[in-house]
Amino acid sequence: MSEMNSKTTDADVEEANALEQSTITMVDVLEQEKEMEDEYAAVLGASDEKACTYAKGPIQRQALYSCLTCCPEARTDLAKCAGVCLACSYRCHENHELVELYTKRNFRCDCPTLRLGTVKRCCLNPQLDAPQPPNDANLYNQNFQGLYCSCKRPYPDPERTTEEVMLQCAVCEDWYHLPHMKAPGASEKMLDACSEMICDTCMDKNQFLRDYTGLALQPVEAEKESKAVAEEEQVDAEPEQSEEPASKRPKLTAEDCRRPNPTKKHQGAAFWTNDWRKSLCQCTDCLALFKEFAVEFLLDVDDSAKTYEERGMQRAVENSSYEQGMRALSSIDRTQQIDAITEYNRMTHKLKDYLKSFALQDKVVKEEDIKAFFSRMKDEPKPSVGQPHFCR
Repeated sequence: MSEMNSKTTDADVEEANALEQSTITMVDVLEQEKEMEDEYAAVLGASDEKACTYAKGPIQRQALYSCLTCCPEARTDLAKCAGVCLACSYRCHENHELVELYTKRNFRCDCPTLRLGTVKRCCLNPQLDAPQPPNDANLYNQNFQGLYCSCKRPYPDPERTTEEVMLQCAVCEDWYHLPHMKAPGASEKMLDACSEMICDTCMDKNQFLRDYTGLALQPVEAEKESKAVAEEEQVDAEPEQSEEPASKRPKLTAEDCRRPNPTKKHQGAAFWTNDWRKSLCQCTDCLALFKEFAVEFLLDVDDSAKTYEERGMQRAVENSSYEQGMRALSSIDRTQQIDAITEYNRMTHKLKDYLKSFALQDKVVKEEDIKAFFSRMKDEPKPSVGQPHFCR
């Protein structure tokens, strides 16, 4: 009896070890998928992948693509460019040459319009009898041609041998390499630390924004200098502060201008800290200034690419395959877990072999090919599952 108990215990240990190894493999797969989901979520935001956004009008922010197959002249003529929404990139422009634009503000999908020609019809807008007039409010830059930065190179650049780091300007929405901007004292650490960037060209066009650069990240030397000045001012101001407590000072009203007046004007691109937009003055005069320079969108916190990414991340959390997979895995017993993992491994091996045939024939894998694969998998006789894995 004791020997049987000993063997049973050994079998239990072996089963537990096998289960643990298999479960770790499944968790690894789920975690890898979560990383991919997070990356996609940041790029796609909360963009609709099923419905064309044309009917909704200009969208504050959405994932966009430029189709160079439908608009070949756009390569040399910016006036011929067109942008399509996420859903249209899947349904109407599958296997086309698409340029991923990340996100652009206040853009309306061009797919159902004359920008895409007089013959093409948007698959997701069958109710439209003919191509619609162009969206005159849409703005297009060189990104729609597949070019970026002042160097006017594609991304990724086939001629580049080192890692490529680019940042999008919050105003013109082009992407820039740090060495190709006027940014005295800036470093790649600032790229990682900043919330948003405004390029040197846009800072020159909107001179009044230089008044706010106290909210921006400062190069090391400039930071030391500003700290020294601030300490000096604090020492000089101490007697006055003691005479008039903060609680008795007059409060600012909506009409009081809070626009800073720095003694030293910032030069070049500006790398902004988190929530810098909340500190922008919105008095009557400053509002008129933002409107005059057509940058009122800077006053809207929800306009930022950061907020766009956060919306996507929130959506990813709500629909995460990782969370669903972990809940499913923890809700079944050990025998069912091993069955599920065995079936998963069988499916992945077959899928790899299936996709390998496409690679050998240099064929594009289409949606119907994947559906056909899983349909065949569903009809295949299953190996014996649900049986005890160890006899006791």
